[in-house]
Amino acid sequence: MLKITTMISYLLIVTNITLFANEEAKEMIKEAECMSCHNKEDFKPTPKKNFTKLHTSVQACQLANDAGWFDDETLDVSRYLNKIYYKYEEKN
Repeated sequence: MLKITTMISYLLIVTNITLFANEEAKEMIKEAECMSCHNKEDFKPTPKKNFTKLHTSVQACQLANDAGWFDDETLDVSRYLNKIYYKYEEKN
């Protein structure tokens, strides 16, 4: 019983962290005014891309627009965009 309670607690914590990261990334995109340069058509998956290339593109955009994101925030935004639009496999 203790194992089940511990597992459920762990899953709830992980789910809350993921939801928070998604909301934070969504807000960061809004604040950085990403959609002033991009539109929904820009977020279509292409066979030549993968998660690494997506992340590199997000890094380039944030640097070019002086968004001031930390590396972990840039990764959160990349993961958010991947989850919502691209669905590339993220390899660790």
